Amino acid sequence: MNFIERIKPLVEEIAFKKVEIDEALYTSNLIDSMGTVDLAMMLEEEFNIKIDTRDIIESNFDSVNKLANYIKSRVSE
Repeated sequence: MNFIERIKPLVEEIAFKKVEIDEALYTSNLIDSMGTVDLAMMLEEEFNIKIDTRDIIESNFDSVNKLANYIKSRVSE
């Protein structure tokens, strides 16, 4: 499963622009707090997982790559 290919379009939909896979999303304000919540809901639906609000942090959500690593860890549980 290619997580990046599935996550990147969701991020771009929220950010309203193309993003690089290592581009900072949260710290560069490409995605604000409401966008982060929307993205978390989209990811839950896309990957059929539940994202705990405590997991919505910079180390998990600040790039497509970080999101892919986080989702991989959740899907394999």
